[in-house]
Amino acid sequence: MKQITRIIFFFVILVNLMGVPCFAMAPLLYFSDLVNGPKSGLGDGLGDGAIVTAWGVNLGSVQNSSKIYLKDSAGAIIEMAHTYYWKNADGILPGGPADLYTTHKMQEVAFSIPSAAAVGAGKIYVEVGGEKSNELDFYVRNTGIFRFIKSGGVDSGIGSWQAPWASVIYAVRGNSAGVGDVIYIATSAEYSGRIQYGASAQLDGLANNHIALVTYPNVRFVVNSPTNSGISNYYTQNDWWVFSKLKVKAYSGTIGSSANGRTVGCELTQPDGIEANGQSGAIGCTAGEYNARGTNSANNLKILGNYIHHYGGQSTSNKEHATYFSLRNNFSAVAPEVGWNRLSDNGARFGIHIYDENECGEFLGVFKVHDNYIENQVGAGINIGTQNCSSNVLGFRGSIAVYNNIIASAGKYSPVASTGHAIMLYGQRNYMQVKIYNNTIYGYGHSSNSTNDAMVIWYEPGSINNFDGTVELINNIFVDTAGYRYTALTKERAPDIYNNNLWFSTTNPSALLPAWDVGALSADPLFVNASAADFHLQRTGPAIDSGSSVPQTLVSRDFFGVLRIGSMDLGATEFDTTILPPVIKNVLLY
Repeated sequence: MKQITRIIFFFVILVNLMGVPCFAMAPLLYFSDLVNGPKSGLGDGLGDGAIVTAWGVNLGSVQNSSKIYLKDSAGAIIEMAHTYYWKNADGILPGGPADLYTTHKMQEVAFSIPSAAAVGAGKIYVEVGGEKSNELDFYVRNTGIFRFIKSGGVDSGIGSWQAPWASVIYAVRGNSAGVGDVIYIATSAEYSGRIQYGASAQLDGLANNHIALVTYPNVRFVVNSPTNSGISNYYTQNDWWVFSKLKVKAYSGTIGSSANGRTVGCELTQPDGIEANGQSGAIGCTAGEYNARGTNSANNLKILGNYIHHYGGQSTSNKEHATYFSLRNNFSAVAPEVGWNRLSDNGARFGIHIYDENECGEFLGVFKVHDNYIENQVGAGINIGTQNCSSNVLGFRGSIAVYNNIIASAGKYSPVASTGHAIMLYGQRNYMQVKIYNNTIYGYGHSSNSTNDAMVIWYEPGSINNFDGTVELINNIFVDTAGYRYTALTKERAPDIYNNNLWFSTTNPSALLPAWDVGALSADPLFVNASAADFHLQRTGPAIDSGSSVPQTLVSRDFFGVLRIGSMDLGATEFDTTILPPVIKNVLLY
């Protein structure tokens, strides 16, 4: 129970109202764009080594006296060589284009690795107000070259700060940059057309020698591809690539991922006045579809902290999606991670789409889908499905953990998506083990849809669309805002494990709960201000302390980084007793 911490909470309210500063949460780092890089040779006159950007919460909107450090492989603690900016991750220069502050309240910090650091595995951390954060891994190396693309550059030579290259096309073609190189775009510009990396020669990085294409601080680089994909992996053979802080507008697929790669802090949308349409996703990957060429772009992919918005519309094909993660041909791939992304107002069917067909394959390890904010989405917010897997009796296999996500107003209508669900599981020989923990679902469906449900696990005797995997549904909040059913009357089965969920309808508080969810709560969860997308829990809400134990390795913290202590709350947000959010203060003052 949180009785002691609630006493602290009331004390915080008292001192806050008296004008005494309230307690602050410890700083928390979530992820960085680069996880390895050279320690020297940058040449921009400011930093020494690789310019890294890290995202987190409780870092402060300005640096003030806060500092960021590297603990190197020898145990030495060294302050970063230079801090380029320290700000809210609001999509405004000098930061990257992904607005993660609006939904996640994140900050971002860009800094240079110090040349004094020892080569090898190190740790990055910050100190804010005298408090140390957690640590992120970073491998320091003395290999790899820094390349720069600047106005007035020439596409020849080494591509240094003093003698830069002129174009991204030249930099990424595969026979200009090399293994371990970091390519910085250092002039704001817009490129019209498609960029294919590795188009002249295949170029793969290595485990601690990634190849990176990154926007330099205080620069905005835009790729605008009105008739094709944006940045594509040529033949999808180029592995270990990182893409960071780019803005891409494309007709069919904005950034084509690479195996063991990272796409971080990018803004992804469709061209102005053109609806995306094709057979892809704003971010997508496939393993096994072109196996003769060694394709495996889904393998160990990290999609972190991107802003995907206004992608697709009413004319968009049902094969184009907001994101697309797929296997083919009985291929096995290390499971990707899709975390801390913001998906807003996407007209392409399905928000996070995990899919296989024909001779279905297997994800190895746990496919983590967490801490994403999905709003105003056509089709299901999260969709896990298959089609035509009859040629492989092993089916679609692996484990998917869906946790700490906020899905608001999913299941919007389009001519190719006439069913409105927040979460949908379906498919022939879909044997996925799906764990759905601590998500908040608020509003789903549309009046033009044929069916509207908060969640569906498709099952109908004789149907080829039956979901045959296992489902755990624990500690979730489902809120209907339009008078729709929670689950389907037919073509639906119960989860294998279900407990400690809350179901509520704002239009019909007496609506019948799913018959199988015995013991579920039926009460207003008392969000602070759902109409303003504030899904924090009020202190008297029924979801507080009502959770069941689930793996702490997944949900030790909530959507906003709050540590879950003692009895767990339902939904994506844990009631925070260590700080006083301004919205809570306003409610209490009424």
